[in-house]
Amino acid sequence: MSGVAPMQAIAGLEPADLRWRIDVDVLVVEFRGRRHTPAHMAGCWRAVQGLAAERGLAKVLAIDLMDDDPLTGEQRSSFIRQLGMDVFAGRRWAYVARSVDRVGAYEATQLDAQEQGLDVRVFSSLAEAELWVRFPG
Repeated sequence: MSGVAPMQAIAGLEPADLRWRIDVDVLVVEFRGRRHTPAHMAGCWRAVQGLAAERGLAKVLAIDLMDDDPLTGEQRSSFIRQLGMDVFAGRRWAYVARSVDRVGAYEATQLDAQEQGLDVRVFSSLAEAELWVRFPG
């Protein structure tokens, strides 16, 4: 990444640990710790959306470094119901899966968002995600 700003914590989201920094015009967020529940993860994503809005940033690069497995099946459905796709509106969101085998677990959410015309994409490569989020079109 081009900026070397130190990471800052988003407080009050334990057992998740979200760290963020601004790199030029991109909000970079590392998701660490544990997901806990679908409602908890929805709250984490809302916190990131709120931070991007507060800072006036239209590009978000989210990086999965979570200790546990992605939400799937009914947990994913519950997460989407509680989150609402509107959280992604007005911004370009790139999400980097922790490993290639996790990409599939996130693609359903990507497709849900894209069906509603939202600018969301899942990647297995940080470099590809950075290019996509920084240079639309």
